[in-house]
Amino acid sequence: MVDPNLNSIKSKKSLILAGGGMRVAYQAGVLVALEETGIQFDHVDGTSGGIFNAGMLASGWKPKEIAEKWRTLKLSGFMSASSAKSYLKPFKMQGFADADNIRKKVFTHLGISISAINKQNKFTSTFNVSNFSSKTVEAIPSTNVTEDHLIAGVSLPIFMPAIQIGGTWYTDAVWVKDANLMEAVRQGSKELWLVWAIGNSPTYLGGAFNQYVHMIEMSANGALMEEYNQIKLTNQLNKLSGNPSDLDDIKIFVIKSEIPLPLDPDFFFNKINAKELINMGYAQAKKYLSKIPPNGEVMDGSATKNREPEYIYSMRAVFSGKTNNQSFPKMLKYSLYFRFAEFSENNKLEVYSSLKLAGGNPEISGFDHTSTTSKSINGNNLEIKSAILIDGKAHTIFVTTKLTHPIEILMGLNFKQLNFKMWDENDKLIFQTTLFQSIKDRVMAVYYSSLQTTFEKKIGLKKRFSTLKNFINYGF
Repeated sequence: MVDPNLNSIKSKKSLILAGGGMRVAYQAGVLVALEETGIQFDHVDGTSGGIFNAGMLASGWKPKEIAEKWRTLKLSGFMSASSAKSYLKPFKMQGFADADNIRKKVFTHLGISISAINKQNKFTSTFNVSNFSSKTVEAIPSTNVTEDHLIAGVSLPIFMPAIQIGGTWYTDAVWVKDANLMEAVRQGSKELWLVWAIGNSPTYLGGAFNQYVHMIEMSANGALMEEYNQIKLTNQLNKLSGNPSDLDDIKIFVIKSEIPLPLDPDFFFNKINAKELINMGYAQAKKYLSKIPPNGEVMDGSATKNREPEYIYSMRAVFSGKTNNQSFPKMLKYSLYFRFAEFSENNKLEVYSSLKLAGGNPEISGFDHTSTTSKSINGNNLEIKSAILIDGKAHTIFVTTKLTHPIEILMGLNFKQLNFKMWDENDKLIFQTTLFQSIKDRVMAVYYSSLQTTFEKKIGLKKRFSTLKNFINYGF
């Protein structure tokens, strides 16, 4: 395995999977990128939603298998109503839902096996829960963890009830901390790789749900800052100890989204899906791993801070067609997901993709996306170049499609076809073809598109029209 951080080849490493609701499907893409880079971890720690991915890793699943499990997971598995009687007393309810479906459907589909977790010895793993009695976080080791611990660890107060284990109430640790860095330090790790899905934006939004999310952000980021301070103090004390093994500083590496990830309601209402989150996590992790800061991140709020756009428009497009190369599967499906962010000083277009080849092949996420636009008689051409790994070898993809007019996008008349070319690792053109998007997919893409803002005002058709106009003219 190749370790990109050559300055600390012998360092013990911890992978720290923080929470983030169902957005932690993003982490599955990050895991695939980390595996491809060859980084091996001695310790894996999960908190809140990160417990799902930590549990799958500790159950013996590979990152690509984990990603595929997320892609095929039905969202209905997360929804399980409490007893009808409990809703008659809303002010005495312990949670709006219970954990039955997570226990029976989600854990089962994701392949989380307590017996496998208890027995695995490839790496140390810990799962964080909040002990309500002592108001502290307990890191339960894999040898002792039970299914109830894992359920408690993802039971967010108000939404799900706490779990009683051995006479003590346990719940999601997010209100105390959302990432247990100091547990990694106690494990002896010198490199802490944090995968962060929680937002860290400056604007305080109105509405009960937004403010609930803000409370989680404040708790999670506030606790993280305190752990940073503890690690900086530990580094100072280690240098005074005189022990040669303590001379190397503990370093933090943080993989996160520059622009905040969509919240759970966007997932539930299909504004984004697991595949698109995985593609985002994979591409962003590949970008981070291509230029790892040699001394780690500066341990302050900048490590998790997001750029907050004034408006952000997101939409998907899924194209299908045939290849003309006999050595490739005949059919393929190519998925694109766009996030167009409008800032006061400039705009930014994020593009994420994945390729699905027929014949039971797993979906392959793309990376190194670059987009350009050019003018033509019939409108603007959007050109996207990206890379994918097939059997460990880098292939280049170049696609073009026309962007004609905002009204056509709003009516589902755009993104009809895509010119698709692929080259192998030796820059040899493998095939080129034309892919098409069905009218149903185009209409549904418009229906599930999303335009959101940080301003306290409604978004009308006029603003949606002007944002799409900026999207079409992006790059000019």
